[in-house]
Amino acid sequence: MSVFYELKDLSATPVLNGITMKAVYGEKSSIAFVELPAYSRIPLHHHSSEQIGIVLEGEIEYTVEGETKICNKGSMFIVPPNAHHSLVVVSNKTARLIDIFTPKRELTKALNYVETPE
Repeated sequence: MSVFYELKDLSATPVLNGITMKAVYGEKSSIAFVELPAYSRIPLHHHSSEQIGIVLEGEIEYTVEGETKICNKGSMFIVPPNAHHSLVVVSNKTARLIDIFTPKRELTKALNYVETPE
């Protein structure tokens, strides 16, 4: 297992409706670079991993356990294990963020519920 990675060298895995994810997995945690097209959404869900993230670009409406905040470049968030949460990209630009999960979440399970509005 390598311990060094370059984001530019990782393959972007299509998740659904234009959303892509690049991920690296450690023994106990994972980190993902996520790109979400304008107005895409991740519906309300929960998982057993703690999730910590930072918005790199774009504008996202993030809801965690009923508390909603508009997050922009530099905004950070923590989603406790099993907390219900969702997000919507609220601008006409692609949003980019980094998510860290502990314990790790496999890419194929992480965003299999993503949809875009009709």
